[in-house]
Amino acid sequence: MTLDEYNEAVKKILAEQQSIAQSTAQLAMSGQANPTNPQFTQIMTQQWTLVQQMAKLNTDLMVGIMAPKK
Repeated sequence: MTLDEYNEAVKKILAEQQSIAQSTAQLAMSGQANPTNPQFTQIMTQQWTLVQQMAKLNTDLMVGIMAPKK
């Protein structure tokens, strides 16, 4: 993975997280941001997926730095 590829992937994840933050804020302001709300649960699942993707990207980048392709 190149640094440019990493940066592009991170930009996409951050854009998705911004969307999630806005949706969560709307639910919170309407008193619906709780685990019994299926929409809230779905949003939190999406957020967790993005966190996992970011962790994998970080690992892939570090592995690429430590063992560059020949």
